[in-house]
Amino acid sequence: MKFIHISDTHLLGSSQLSLYGIDPDFRLKIALQSIQNSHKDAKFIAITGDLANDSDIRVYEKLCHIADNFEIPIYPILGNHDNREFFISYFPKFSSGNFVQYVKKIENKIFIFLDTLVENKPYGELCQERLNWLKSVLDEYKQEQKFIFMHHHPVDCGLYDMDNMGAFQTKKLFWDMLSRYENIKHISFGHIHRIMHSSRGSISMHSTRSTAFEVAYKPNSKKEYLTNEESPTYAIIDINSDGETRVHHHEYLDEDKIYLGVC
Repeated sequence: MKFIHISDTHLLGSSQLSLYGIDPDFRLKIALQSIQNSHKDAKFIAITGDLANDSDIRVYEKLCHIADNFEIPIYPILGNHDNREFFISYFPKFSSGNFVQYVKKIENKIFIFLDTLVENKPYGELCQERLNWLKSVLDEYKQEQKFIFMHHHPVDCGLYDMDNMGAFQTKKLFWDMLSRYENIKHISFGHIHRIMHSSRGSISMHSTRSTAFEVAYKPNSKKEYLTNEESPTYAIIDINSDGETRVHHHEYLDEDKIYLGVC
């Protein structure tokens, strides 16, 4: 089974033309064209938050139009730049109670989409209501292989601002809950605008670059630096029957610049 992971699209309202010198709307358009051309067999596309750059309601209208007309199902969640009320007004089917959390069962696998947004704050959390919802899902699907999507990184990433100001505040509660369940295979997250792979116990994890702008890796700095020198990516995730995941990160802007060779 294959799915595609996009993150941190930072789409703009019509009043803005560019963001840090680039057009995030155009970059998402090219990403979707690439996916349409090369990955029609993907079961879905997950977008792990920061859909909008500035919570402009026009972004959610735009994304709703894209999702309604795209051949592959698109499953979005919220990031710290997003507006929950605006999102739900265009995507009501993805809400559960007061939050944007939902489950998709595809074949014999369970895909869990979480809402870590604390509106108007850079950090994230799962409050008690959201944790209770997650527990009910894990209780319902104890035997099935489970895959989780969230915006904020559930493990430290080594970037000072991200691991402090932009941290996932309820990390301990989250991992304490997951430790009581089996068959949780993989977590896909966003927020850090970088490719990163990690693991905790038997659970593997990854993030992929933003389709907009990237965050430079400055491990000894207490400031966050942005860069457009690294090409945007989307991730291609293949899952075998045992739930093992294979992740490739595709730099789609220059995908035609290839040549024959032997390694």
